[in-house]
Order: sequence, then structure tokens, then C-alpha cells
Amino acid sequence: MLGYSLTSVIGAIPKEIFEGRHYGTVFGTLMLAAIVGGAAGPWVTGALYDITGSYTPAFSIAAAGSVLSTLAIWLAAPRKVRAVTP
Repeated sequence: MLGYSLTSVIGAIPKEIFEGRHYGTVFGTLMLAAIVGGAAGPWVTGALYDITGSYTPAFSIAAAGSVLSTLAIWLAAPRKVRAVTP
């Protein structure tokens, strides 16, 4: 459920933070990481379940990743409001 809520802002957040000519590179790198994570996540979760017999480690890693992501966005965010031009 958390992943689907991200879909609405996945383009807007990097656009706001990394506005300019390097936006394409930043967004492409972000999407590559998202695709690799989406592909590896179920496999790693299954491997962790096979090793530990519980989904708790996988959910803990996902929660830590969400906290780390929130912190990274907060640190990268501009500290002043930019005027929006029509």
C-alpha cells in the first residue's frame, strides 16, 4: 500500500528538488533504482523468510528504508519557497 501511494509524487518530488537540466539524469537514476528494488524486493523477502521463518526482518528493512527515504527527501528539500510562474 505504501508503494502505491508513492506513485502520485514520484515525479513531482525530484522535479521540485532537482529542477534544471540534470533532472532527466536524476529521474532516470531514481526510476532505475525503483525498478531494481521492485524486482529484488520479493526475492529478498522470500530468501529472508526461508532463512528466518518470519516476515519480520523484511518488514523491518522496508520500514527502515521508508524512514531513510523520508530523511533523504527532507535533507535534499529546498529551504525556501520558490515562486511558481504560470
